[in-house]
Amino acid sequence: MMTATDPRAQQTGQFDNVPSFDVAAEQILIGCLLMAGDLDKADEVMADVEDLDREVFYRPVHGELFDAIQDAYHLGKPIGAASIAAILLDADAANFKRLGGAPYLHTCLAAATTLSQVPHYRDRLLECAGRRDAQEGGVKLVQAATSGMSTDKLAQIAAGLAEKVTARRRGPEKDLVDLGSLINPALDDIGTRRNKPKGITTGYADLDKLLGGLRRKELIIFAGATAMGKSIALVDIARHVSIRLGLTVALFSLEMDRGMIFDRILSAESGVPHTLIRDGLPNNAPEWDRIMAHIGPMAHAPLYVSDRAPMRVADIDACCRRLQRSPAGLDLVIIDHMHLQSPSSDRITDPTAKIADISTGNKRLAMGLDVPVLVAAQFNRAPGARMDKTPQLSDLRGASNIEQDADKIVLLHRPDYYDRDTPRRGEVDLIGAKNRLGETATVTVAAQLHLSRFRDMAHA
Repeated sequence: MMTATDPRAQQTGQFDNVPSFDVAAEQILIGCLLMAGDLDKADEVMADVEDLDREVFYRPVHGELFDAIQDAYHLGKPIGAASIAAILLDADAANFKRLGGAPYLHTCLAAATTLSQVPHYRDRLLECAGRRDAQEGGVKLVQAATSGMSTDKLAQIAAGLAEKVTARRRGPEKDLVDLGSLINPALDDIGTRRNKPKGITTGYADLDKLLGGLRRKELIIFAGATAMGKSIALVDIARHVSIRLGLTVALFSLEMDRGMIFDRILSAESGVPHTLIRDGLPNNAPEWDRIMAHIGPMAHAPLYVSDRAPMRVADIDACCRRLQRSPAGLDLVIIDHMHLQSPSSDRITDPTAKIADISTGNKRLAMGLDVPVLVAAQFNRAPGARMDKTPQLSDLRGASNIEQDADKIVLLHRPDYYDRDTPRRGEVDLIGAKNRLGETATVTVAAQLHLSRFRDMAHA
């Protein structure tokens, strides 16, 4: 029996009755933002909540309302109750009704206190969200620890949990640090930085050196015309990251079904031509030995595939968050491709507006999940109509919106697709057309299309 002075009792008591959500504070904060819009004080109040996102809110309805207010503000639109009601009603009347409609906006507005209290409620929500992160992360860590996962992977999960909880606690004023405090961490990092990409490697050494790998929170676009090899590249990267690196990948294929993806990975891994696997092998075929030798590593690869189409970004987000909360975790999201995703609302029918909505959603996906998001994108027909077939950023369908949202854009170009007699048969140019972190340049890989893979030229 434990006494009141027993350390175990004291330790247990530290964790009793500590709330991880405050719905009233969420309602008040939403009301304050609406009030600020009505009082023409949006700029000063929105600056106080710039470090929040929808995941800070416990009630999904509050997260959606916050997103709508933030979107309207960044687009230069009013954020008062009447304006937000009109925006939500126009975007999706049924969804607006589900959120409570105009009456619920006025309920939040009625709960609002003075605008000077916004920082208090912001900090309150950040504290609660940090506790939820810790709770979810703790469950995930316990599940992982009892699943036979390697200690290296456990350490990655624990470090990610600590960083996420710390980030929640960091208010905007704590984002400002003096230059001197950056010296020692930077010097330590510089010593290990050479020839070591900070992000997840793609399996293409020259591309990794150019891009610095696939980094957290980044939206990376692989774009090309039909038959340039976008899908092959994305599946190839998924294969490398999951089988070679042992990292968890969520692959959303809106064009190929799961069976086709498996066949491509099996061909790339075993070196057995894709057509033989696709069309079937006799039981005594010698290729079976090569296939069976690679089944084991594939069976244990943390690669999760969805071929459900169409999908909205919100659907992809929900799938990824379930996987992220599981013992497997989540390291990389791959979507093939952007132009087959559905916009957030059926009311968005203009092609340019659709791409803008989807592109912005993909970037938010990367930011919200805190992982790289790699997305294929389609070209218009411009390259085929030019004398010089080398692709340009302007060839992207919805180019201006995608270019604005993407952190990195790689354009794929196969010279032999347009000229069968070219001396560059079997080569693919990966044109780094946008790179927030560094230079733009072109690297070349070998296209082993019969094996559904690309390879570094040195290993082709």
